[in-house]
Amino acid sequence: MLNRRAKRRYLSVIHMGPANEAVNAITKRCSDLFGSIATEKAAIRLVRSESNVTIIKCRLEQLDNVLAAIALSNPQVVARDMSGSIKQLRSRLP
Repeated sequence: MLNRRAKRRYLSVIHMGPANEAVNAITKRCSDLFGSIATEKAAIRLVRSESNVTIIKCRLEQLDNVLAAIALSNPQVVARDMSGSIKQLRSRLP
């Protein structure tokens, strides 16, 4: 049986304040809503940050949970775009 690497999705989000705080807020909200195990499975990570636009990555199987956590995060974070590769997502950024 093949061990395959988990598929990921890259999300471009708009936020106020530092990128670390935005990612921490998303992770905390995801943990509050779905539990710590689901949050660890989501593997939410910061990839790149420019001014108020940040690129994060998460696993495809937990994408719905991450999008719900983004929508319900307390310092408002808005999902702007999503892609399966970081190269395509970078090309769409202004």
